[in-house]
Amino acid sequence: MNHKEEPIPVTFAELYRRAHASEAFAPFDLARGLEELRTWIDREVDIVEEDSGIDEAEGVPAAVRSPRVELRGRHDVLEELAALARRPEDGPAVLIGAGGAGKSTLAAALAEQARNRGRQVWWISAADLTGFSASLAEVARELGGSPNDVEYIAKGGADAPGRLWRLLDDAPREWLLVLDNADDPWVLATADSSAGVQDGSGWARASRRGLVVVTSRETDPRMWGAARLFQVGDLSTTDAAQVLRDLAPEAGDENEARALARRLGGLPLTLHLAGTYLRSEAAQRRTFSAYARAIGRAEGTMVARTAEISLDGLERHGIPQARTLLRLASCFAPTSIPTRILAMKGLKEALDGLGGVGLIQEHSATVTLHPVVTDTNRAHLKGPEIRHTAVERLVEALEELDWYRPDHWLQYRQLGQHLLALLDNAAEHVDREHLALLVHAADITARAFVNSGAGRAAGVMCRAALARCAALGEEHPAVLRVRHMLAWTVADGGNPHEAEAIYRDVLGIRLRVLGDSHPDTLASRHEFAWIATCLGRWAEAERRYQDTLRDSLRYLGAGAGETLTTRHELAYAIARQGRLDEALAAFQGVLRDRRRVLGGGHPQTLQTQHELAWITAKQGRWEEAEAMYRHLLNLRQVFETDHPHVLLTLHELAWTVARQGRRAEAESLYRKVLQRRRQTLGDDHPETEITRRALSELLQGRISDADHLA
Repeated sequence: MNHKEEPIPVTFAELYRRAHASEAFAPFDLARGLEELRTWIDREVDIVEEDSGIDEAEGVPAAVRSPRVELRGRHDVLEELAALARRPEDGPAVLIGAGGAGKSTLAAALAEQARNRGRQVWWISAADLTGFSASLAEVARELGGSPNDVEYIAKGGADAPGRLWRLLDDAPREWLLVLDNADDPWVLATADSSAGVQDGSGWARASRRGLVVVTSRETDPRMWGAARLFQVGDLSTTDAAQVLRDLAPEAGDENEARALARRLGGLPLTLHLAGTYLRSEAAQRRTFSAYARAIGRAEGTMVARTAEISLDGLERHGIPQARTLLRLASCFAPTSIPTRILAMKGLKEALDGLGGVGLIQEHSATVTLHPVVTDTNRAHLKGPEIRHTAVERLVEALEELDWYRPDHWLQYRQLGQHLLALLDNAAEHVDREHLALLVHAADITARAFVNSGAGRAAGVMCRAALARCAALGEEHPAVLRVRHMLAWTVADGGNPHEAEAIYRDVLGIRLRVLGDSHPDTLASRHEFAWIATCLGRWAEAERRYQDTLRDSLRYLGAGAGETLTTRHELAYAIARQGRLDEALAAFQGVLRDRRRVLGGGHPQTLQTQHELAWITAKQGRWEEAEAMYRHLLNLRQVFETDHPHVLLTLHELAWTVARQGRRAEAESLYRKVLQRRRQTLGDDHPETEITRRALSELLQGRISDADHLA
């Protein structure tokens, strides 16, 4: 690049990819962290096809295909794309243009042609990376990829594009891969790329077996390198008028349609909204001329005007709640909004009405908005009331869940994208009460992330909330809970000294403001003991646990979950000082009480069973310990295969196997754990390093003891 040229913009997604191999967050880059969190949510959530709007028979989102209108003004571009599909090695193709210009509609027409010619078609949404990696992993599965390849692609590993492309290049039949709404080109780059999609090593490449088509609002050609660019702009007056007549054939003649088309500016989204409204039951005067007069009286952008005319029509039609519903939906992320958090009087009528005028796409249990419609309606939120309702609904949905239950973790991840949207667009506009609710939502979501094994995601969620809650002050209980949760994620990420400083500060504030017997203070006292174990100060940890346990028994009760956790970790501190028999008896007592209070399958109950297996191994009873670990793996089948607790159990199972002389089996287990820890935690995470060293020692004829944090 010439030194006088402007640099190519660097986005959040690119920052994430450059830093993907490193988990260091000092100093913490919130922009990078937020992109990592969004990426994690999107790749972990396996969105059900009926909720994502994907028609299994067509492979194209229903919102793109419907209503079925003849493609107007795009035939020349479509012919060029079809020709490129016949020589795909000249690709990939990138359709660029403003939001609402019809890029996805054009791609859908090409997909229909490809399918009619017997080609395999995949349609992948890259909007906010929603389901991006999970969908690409499904492509790999359909192509016969190995389970390791499929899992690696789903996790977004550094070589994930390379693994998928090896499968695509060897595909049994020709194909078309559409990457829709890739408004950030860095989404398509490899994790370690410094050049983005331009270097041809990411998700969008040229191939002799098929064509990749990308749709994007990014129009800077420098961002796309050697890709074939197709500008998708406004329609001509003639074509725009015909679109209107296709949608509303009874609304007027050619001249009237042309006059309205000129007023609308030729943007397909506005044409779609206008035409769909005019043919709907909500239209009071179903003529192009009447609509043109209404447009002239309206204010705002053309999309805003068309949307407001539709809402006015619905109000006159007896559905005034449709406007409130659309405003409420705009507070959330635009995709996969659960209808249960939109509940209001007359919800079904409002959903039907908005769908009838084209402002939403309704699926079985979710709602999707066009991103431009979302932005337009957010701009109409003048007061805090709608945002307050959105915050309340999200918190209500979160509080219906239990962060310890594995079958609820997916719902926390789905709701997490909407929490991030509210932190972005609502935190500055709500009152203190609702800001506190948002911070509370971040706390409970982070707890769920931690229990599901996603400590990094939990940490970023905490930092995102803390960056937006300054108005609450440092002594607010919700702020302190989030800081308390953040400290755990920092320690788990390998920086216990930084975590200790956070814990110390939070404990000091809670002692001063709440007193030493408040449940929140007891939680801080407990974690201050835990951080001492992280730093190897076992005797200090034991003393702190004993002090906390004494007051927990007094103020919380013997059956409280927090009291049982302190007993559990006290037993661990005792074990780490070599008093194994004493620790064994203590853990047996905790297991008995956790089974009674929490149930045999509760994650905390399973943690205590893990410690009993570990102590059994420490005592040299290797066969017995192996059996206990294998039994524990069966009990943890409800967890994901890469959950940290599962991987820890596998790591320590390898240890017991090695101690019994089965080196080859132990090596295989260590390699399996190392691969998964690299993918989920990163190469630099302490647990990854522990497995790497254990494997290295084994290969040199030595066996490392297995230790961990309680």
